[in-house]
Amino acid sequence: MPSSGSGKKSSSTSTGVQLIGSGTGLFAQANRDSTGNAGDLTLNTQQLLVRDGAQIGAGTFGAGKGGNLTLNTRDLEVQDGAQVSASTFGAGNGGNLTVTADNVQLIGISANGEFPSGLFATADLGSTGNAGDLTINTQQLLVRDGAFVSAGTFGAGKGGNFTLTAENVQLIGSGSSLSAQADPGSTGNAGDLTINTQQLLVRDGAFVSAGTFGAGNGGNFTLTAEGVQLIGSGSGLSATATPGSTGNAGDLTINTQQLQVQDAARVSVSSLGTGTGGNLTVNARSIRLDNNATLTADTRSNSIDPNREQATITLRSRDLILTRGSNITTNATGSNVIGGNININTDVLAAVENSNIRANSANSRGGRVNITTQGFILSPDSTITATGANRELNGTVEINTPDIDATQGLIKLPASVVNTPGLVSSSCAAFADEGGSKFTVTGRGGLPPSPDDFLSGDVVWSDTRLLATTAQQPKPKTPAAKPSSKAEAIAIVPATGWVINDKGEVTLISSVSNATNLGSTPVTCPSR
Repeated sequence: MPSSGSGKKSSSTSTGVQLIGSGTGLFAQANRDSTGNAGDLTLNTQQLLVRDGAQIGAGTFGAGKGGNLTLNTRDLEVQDGAQVSASTFGAGNGGNLTVTADNVQLIGISANGEFPSGLFATADLGSTGNAGDLTINTQQLLVRDGAFVSAGTFGAGKGGNFTLTAENVQLIGSGSSLSAQADPGSTGNAGDLTINTQQLLVRDGAFVSAGTFGAGNGGNFTLTAEGVQLIGSGSGLSATATPGSTGNAGDLTINTQQLQVQDAARVSVSSLGTGTGGNLTVNARSIRLDNNATLTADTRSNSIDPNREQATITLRSRDLILTRGSNITTNATGSNVIGGNININTDVLAAVENSNIRANSANSRGGRVNITTQGFILSPDSTITATGANRELNGTVEINTPDIDATQGLIKLPASVVNTPGLVSSSCAAFADEGGSKFTVTGRGGLPPSPDDFLSGDVVWSDTRLLATTAQQPKPKTPAAKPSSKAEAIAIVPATGWVINDKGEVTLISSVSNATNLGSTPVTCPSR
């Protein structure tokens, strides 16, 4: 469906479209000698299948603008080296590529291994025009087995912005990627990469990147997600300026509830060329690094911008956990290259099992590590360092914990001193005889059934030893009463009888004469 500068719009509506095989395709383009704009191409269909090298394209080879390519479908499948693109090969700007679908699957590469399956918005090699933007709105995006999605520039023009909005994004397999970059040989700046999703999974060597390979600057990469999982060696997120580049790298910002990086996966910002490195910022509820996972910011650039740090990592989270050889590092390599800083603000920080936090410079001054946390755990085999080329060039490590009022929640003790000996019963005193005192518990009497239970009301404490031992206690010595002189003169007279008075009371008497005095009838006790 060609268009040679006519500027007409072409639209197709159907229940399903299948494009299969190399040389098969739909196109809207402005030819090389054309000065007019290419027409737009729009497809509205329930299902769109593009495979085995087939293509759908909108572009320009001349001075005119390339057409916009719009796909509206329920299901989009691009497989086995098939490609969908909006691009410019000339002086004109490329058109935009927009995909709206419930489900998008990009799978595999061509049979000869030369062409990846994917979606592209590019300014191609030799072009001077700017690339168009790439926009994807979908519920599910799957990119696997070497397929990729890219907005970029190979020429003098600027690369387009890449914006992805999805419920769920999965990138699986080596080489599978999403990117916005200035490609090798380009002089234009790359566009920005923005991803908004509920869940992002990147694993088994897949990656998402914004960067520059040329003289232009790399774009910024912003990710907003509920959850982010990065799993496996080669997998990760990055904003980089690659070796041989002269442009500056962009920044990488992650806003998420949970960031999980594991099994040698990486999140990185770097400049391995002559341009400055970008900065990494993570705002998360939870950050977990496990099994050689890495957050890193590297630079080899000695360029200094007084208004902007380079290769600095800033982490803000409720908890930050590093386990099994995981690392947070900023590294600076080269003469007069200052190491980036590491700023951490978290409620809980734990670095264990040979995990490290390092702001180092191999050849110059180390960076600064600033940590603010309420709880801090560092195992003996883990480190926090900020080293320079020598001791004089070392950076600084500062760990701040909020001030805690140690008097809060304390109870004032009484000033009076308890007389502890007075609390001990004399029955428990140590005796001089053999064995002394004993305290014996038989069964579970007097003990709660478990540490969490209260004593029951029918538990009785008793000292069964007391009756047996009380008799052994030495009786206190009291002075004998001294008899009075009057008492010594009284003789003891045995009773010889008794009397009963009118009240019925009985009184012992020693003689009958005493009975008369008592007014009672005497009764005698005759002797035998």
